[in-house]
Amino acid sequence: MSKTSSSGIHAASRGKIGGMTRREFIEAAVWWAVLFGAYLAIISTISPTEIVVGAATGAAGAASAVLTRRTLLAADNDERYRPRARWLRWLLLLPGEIVTGFARLLVRPRGEFTEIHLPADGRPAARRGFTALALSVAPNTYVADVDPDRDTVVIHRIGERPSALEREVSR
Repeated sequence: MSKTSSSGIHAASRGKIGGMTRREFIEAAVWWAVLFGAYLAIISTISPTEIVVGAATGAAGAASAVLTRRTLLAADNDERYRPRARWLRWLLLLPGEIVTGFARLLVRPRGEFTEIHLPADGRPAARRGFTALALSVAPNTYVADVDPDRDTVVIHRIGERPSALEREVSR
């Protein structure tokens, strides 16, 4: 038996599937199923081409999700990327942000870029990431840039005044 096939057998016996742990494989499969299902749910006609495109984009999204989580939780990464409990209250503002965002899109579809300064925190990268995720949920706002040196995020928003969520993340 060659050295390559022998190591492959040993990897399989340790719960590895093609360089991925069993957990990562299941995680990727679940991501793929959810993303593929969501894609099929939003298209108007399901054709063989759409099935192939949905399967491919689901696979790309699943791979990205697994690799991102693997990178963020790597042993050589000193930063903790878990959100602080107080950041979870931002989630309570999201339903209102979504409704307000749709209304702003209907009334005034012009936007502007603005910068949000984030307060000092023991987990600055985690805060920037969670801020970008939260601010990008509403349909009238997206994060255009993140400056880790200055702890700021640049957003594009529809509307002149900062939203409740924008004010909350900058506290």
